[in-house]
Amino acid sequence: MAEEREQPKIGAGHVEAMLRAGTKELAQILPAFPGHGVQPVEEPGLAGNLTPQEIVHGKSQYESMLDGYAARGAGQDQQERGIER
Repeated sequence: MAEEREQPKIGAGHVEAMLRAGTKELAQILPAFPGHGVQPVEEPGLAGNLTPQEIVHGKSQYESMLDGYAARGAGQDQQERGIER
């Protein structure tokens, strides 16, 4: 029988992501060139930023929705052609 994987708690990787983002921002600040702003680094895993797995999951749901619309549109297109002839 397959083992069920436990769902991670919401925000479980938030501290690690904050640490990674902080070190990247420090690496940008340390050279301290005048006139250049600090570009914030979007780190996956921070609250509000989707992880790659969440993006892929959402994309697959969107593609299946589009496939459903395309199938319905193809059926209507064939019906309209029959009426015109």
